[in-house]
Amino acid sequence: MKKTAIRFLGIGLFLAGTIIQLEHRLSNEDISSAGDAQAYKQSQQELSEVKKQLAQLQLNLNNAQKEQPKQNETEVSKQEVSSPTVNTFSLAIKSGMTSSDISLVLEEAGVIQNKMDFENYIVDQGLSSRIQIGTYEVDSKMTIKQITELITN
Repeated sequence: MKKTAIRFLGIGLFLAGTIIQLEHRLSNEDISSAGDAQAYKQSQQELSEVKKQLAQLQLNLNNAQKEQPKQNETEVSKQEVSSPTVNTFSLAIKSGMTSSDISLVLEEAGVIQNKMDFENYIVDQGLSSRIQIGTYEVDSKMTIKQITELITN
């Protein structure tokens, strides 16, 4: 009887130790997983904010490039004689066209200066899925934001 009692006591202690060890490991994994998930969520939010800031900076740069610095009276009068041409284009968006397809067409037509600026703005603003099929009149005076608003509304 003493032998069996000692065996059962040993088995009981072994099982209790195993259960305690499993409990300890599972609680540590839950804590680290929650910390990892929170850090990941925070980094995603920061990344999203940085992308929005970058898109805004790209728009500001594009607008600044389109605006010409103020010049003295004689340069202004020369400019009035030879004013820059405005490229007007009829943009036809068909089913299956992506934002990169549209940006390439606009760049080739001379409506935008850099297709990557346009494409990055659409993607960063989350508007690539809102592009509407149709034909739109666009010109080189329009900003990237104005063109995007036109084709996504």
